Amino acid sequence: MSFPVKIRLFPLIAVLMISYFGYHTVHGERGWYRMRELKKEIKIAEEHLAKTREEKRIWQTKVDALSGKQLDLDQLEESAFRVLNMVYEGDSVIFETDQSD
Repeated sequence: MSFPVKIRLFPLIAVLMISYFGYHTVHGERGWYRMRELKKEIKIAEEHLAKTREEKRIWQTKVDALSGKQLDLDQLEESAFRVLNMVYEGDSVIFETDQSD
């Protein structure tokens, strides 16, 4: 008994389609591996955002200390000397260097 050509090709076509969609489910543009990469990128971006927010908070504190009713004269004097690269006579200057290299 011989089966028609359609019936013999159906399992082959089904296997090829399952293989194609299975491969792209794992390796495709929106597949499992890409999802893992995106999650890693999101984690790095969130860490960067947290650091940036902390830096912004520190700068905002400094700005608030130099403005308005809360003017901190010591902070203002320190900033002025740093910008002008000046010190009082008899002051000691300690230079900070980056030791990370």
